[in-house]
Amino acid sequence: MDARCPECEKVAVLNDEVTNVKCPNCNFEADYDTYLEIMKEQAINMSSEYIPKRPGF
Repeated sequence: MDARCPECEKVAVLNDEVTNVKCPNCNFEADYDTYLEIMKEQAINMSSEYIPKRPGF
């Protein structure tokens, strides 16, 4: 199964047991729980930096 690498943003590999994520491009490796925390943090950061275009304000 594929996942997105949090470091290089290329395709990383999630093993069949869903316990480990490894990126063959930049050698990132983490257990699945750690990977989820990293991705969650990135999503929170992206949402806090989002500024919608609101004409008239």
